[in-house]
Amino acid sequence: MNTAAGEVEGRHGQGEWSAAESVVINRAVQNAPSVHNSRPWSLALRGRSAELRERPTLLAQHDPEGRDRRISCGAALANLVLAIRGLRWTTEVAFGSSAGLVTATVTATGRAEPSEAERRRGAAVLDRWSCRRPFDGPGLPASTLDVLLEAIAAPGVTGRWVSGADEALGVARLLTYAGRVFRGNADYQRELSSWTTVTGDGLRREGLGERGLAAVGLTTGRTRLPDEHVLATRIQREAVLLVGTQADGPAEQVRVGAAVEQTWLEATAPGLVVSVMTQPLHLAEVRSGLAAGLGFPAMPQVMMRFGRLAESGDER
Repeated sequence: MNTAAGEVEGRHGQGEWSAAESVVINRAVQNAPSVHNSRPWSLALRGRSAELRERPTLLAQHDPEGRDRRISCGAALANLVLAIRGLRWTTEVAFGSSAGLVTATVTATGRAEPSEAERRRGAAVLDRWSCRRPFDGPGLPASTLDVLLEAIAAPGVTGRWVSGADEALGVARLLTYAGRVFRGNADYQRELSSWTTVTGDGLRREGLGERGLAAVGLTTGRTRLPDEHVLATRIQREAVLLVGTQADGPAEQVRVGAAVEQTWLEATAPGLVVSVMTQPLHLAEVRSGLAAGLGFPAMPQVMMRFGRLAESGDER
């Protein structure tokens, strides 16, 4: 990550990020989730501002239009804002573009204590992780679903829970269809394999699901695609949220990424586990099928699954 750290506050007679503040900000952004763990952004700290800049990442098969890259930048933006709020600064966010790449500048404008939600989510940044293992039943209570749905709400962003047997089966059919398409795409599988590692950056091999709902969210050549009725049962046992935007431009994709991260952190705080699916939504027919089948009045961008970690790794 390209980072220009601010000088100690007041050194040059103007407000700048202190060394300690810079560490907090950089650590929060570094821990944001990103497509294939690629961290497709750069961060520069200047004065009392922090600029995130979208950085091109070569994922010609998985992310040819850069949608996941910008969603990742949105997640980094959410962590950036939470870090600055945790330092007791108010913030203003301005979006821009440079050479066709999105920028987001967060400026500290004054002093104020963070809200309780900001404290809770900011404290969860270092605990957040992506769980592609089986989730345990029973389902989450309605009060928890309401809290998560409220967390996803942002300007231009909306969410909808998959509910009932018919909806679960419709979603399962679309996801298994997408799984077959990506598993059979040799170019896609070669690219995915090149990003998969045992250690270091990239996709950790042991973190990839091979069965069930988590696996159809990121299909490898080893994925055992479940029967659609089995998958529908799994969807009903978990909490699956479809997240979309009213428009589908680069700024909207950044905003939905920020909303997804805020919701992820809200779920992490009380000990829930989460994983995010975008791979199936790169197929236009899957996106349109989800919108039509669920009566979803927005452009599907991300699917999130929430639950509790199962004690056993067995999943059919």
